Amino acid sequence: MKVLFLTITLSLFSILQAQESSPLEERFGGLYFVKAIVTDNELLERDIPKDMSPLTVTQLSDGNLEAKFIVNNTGICEEFTMKLEKTNQLGLFSVDEGERQVLIEETSVRDHWILFCVGEIHGIQIRVAELVGPYPDENPQASQDFKKFVSLKGFNEEKINIPRQAEACTPEHV
Repeated sequence: MKVLFLTITLSLFSILQAQESSPLEERFGGLYFVKAIVTDNELLERDIPKDMSPLTVTQLSDGNLEAKFIVNNTGICEEFTMKLEKTNQLGLFSVDEGERQVLIEETSVRDHWILFCVGEIHGIQIRVAELVGPYPDENPQASQDFKKFVSLKGFNEEKINIPRQAEACTPEHV
């Protein structure tokens, strides 16, 4: 009986270890709520929605990721799809044929991630960081990790926006 218990325990431990060491691309996926967002660009800051619907991330067979989100822009729902192309650097993805880079970092809280986007829009340099997680409720430890990350990247912590969680609306073209 002790041998059976030990075997099962070691097997479970091995499975858990394998899951923890699996590549980021295999662990990041599903439905995520945007819990916090910050940018250092005043134009973008004004455009950050006060209400945000969940983000859906799908792992593609080629190792790339697809992110879909819906924005309610003055009563009109628009769906956006973004392909994040895997690069040689762990956790770094290219968007829009290299115009922007997205770094995906884990927090110390399971299934909570920081998305850090750097790039250019219409010739203007942008930097945006978001904290995402699988539940709409705030997680104090994940929020603390995000504040630490934001500070290290040179963002103003006072500019962090906490969006209200909105239900996804249905785009007209669906």
